[in-house]
Amino acid sequence: MEAEDLQEDLTCAICLDYFEDPVSIECGHNFCRGCLHRSWGPGGGSFPCPECRQPSSFSALRPNWALARLTERARRRRQGPVPPGQCGRHWEALRLFCEDDQRPVCLVCRESQEHQGHTMAPIDEASCSYRVSGEEFKKNLVRLISEFCSFLFLLEKLLKAQSSLKDKMKKALYFQDMEVKNATAWKVTEAEGAVLLPKEKKVKKKNHTLGLEPSVGVGSLGCPSCLRKRVAFSAFLRSENQDVDYSPEVLTVKNVCQIPMMKEMLKRFQVAVSVAEDTAHPKLVFSQDGRFVKNGASASSWPLFSSAWSYFSGWRNSQKNAPFVGRFQHLPCVLGKNIFTSGKHYWEVESRDGLEIAVGVCREDVMGLVDASEMCPHGGIWALSWGSAGSQPLTGSSGSPTKQEPALHRVGVFLDFGARDISFYSAVDGAHLHTFSCPVSRLRPFFWLSPLASLVIPAVTGGK
Repeated sequence: MEAEDLQEDLTCAICLDYFEDPVSIECGHNFCRGCLHRSWGPGGGSFPCPECRQPSSFSALRPNWALARLTERARRRRQGPVPPGQCGRHWEALRLFCEDDQRPVCLVCRESQEHQGHTMAPIDEASCSYRVSGEEFKKNLVRLISEFCSFLFLLEKLLKAQSSLKDKMKKALYFQDMEVKNATAWKVTEAEGAVLLPKEKKVKKKNHTLGLEPSVGVGSLGCPSCLRKRVAFSAFLRSENQDVDYSPEVLTVKNVCQIPMMKEMLKRFQVAVSVAEDTAHPKLVFSQDGRFVKNGASASSWPLFSSAWSYFSGWRNSQKNAPFVGRFQHLPCVLGKNIFTSGKHYWEVESRDGLEIAVGVCREDVMGLVDASEMCPHGGIWALSWGSAGSQPLTGSSGSPTKQEPALHRVGVFLDFGARDISFYSAVDGAHLHTFSCPVSRLRPFFWLSPLASLVIPAVTGGK
């Protein structure tokens, strides 16, 4: 008998639970005595059977002791835990394995309607078969884990390579962008360079006077001197096209060309410069560290210096130059302590009050000069003068200063012995101001100050 059928036979049809004090009525059906009394009361009259509706009386109730014992036995069995290896429904040993349901069953389960037609195997044989399958599963799992670890290792290498490639691409794009900017900055210069071919003979002589090489190309723009030559030569070609006076006495490069990253390039050659007080004019006053210079003479007490530009008008002093003078006696000038004979050197000079000053380089034998108009390359001085009115190179001839926007207050001086020239730049934005050809092999920094003017040599922030 199946366990469910047995449980149904041991269940009261009124309370749907195991029998409690089961009794039989006249029709043969069994019920709990308490259920019958609660349903119809102990009045002694007849009542219909809850299952077949046949009348029966309370006096005909008979205790069913066998059913009570069977019910008690079934109740105790169901209350305890199911022993290992036994069926939870029939409390029989699990001897078979159902292949369809993939679970062990007992002999009673095999005969039940639930497992009719299912494939059964002894549980020992099924255990051996699944043990072998388990070993194969473990091997496959180990293989899959090994392959997954290899995949993770390759993925990590791929991510590292991708990150390295991104960094290289960023650098390449940065340099490409810089090349595009440089190419754009020199597009006009390259176009104007093509004008040289039909005018080569005419330009060659003037080009030699400037100390420029027209063959300088874009590929040689690796140093400030090459970049400067390119700008100066472009300006020279423009003067050819505009039919201006390009004689050596009056030819000046007045265009201001701002070259990308020029400030950074110049800083690589920056050197510390200080003034040599023993070479200074007596009217000049110095700070203790030698980086601040002031002209203590006023314009009224020194009529010669009433205007910075009057120096270039041709005034003369009848006094003759001595063969060698230890310090400046006639011009408010001072030399630097540095003596340059080779290499590339860059320094900056700042004007604090907007009054005219001049900076550059000179030979060591210029301290005997008595005329301001001699402050020119012919007199051994290569300098640029600037103030609130503008800037202009000291060429020994009169001229109007070039106005810059914004106004200059700090100028950078770049001396290149390899290129044999000296260039001047705005120390604020790196704009090129002017370039001299300078064939002398021994030079010193040069400073000139107009009445009451002052200058500062900033401290070195980078470079050599």
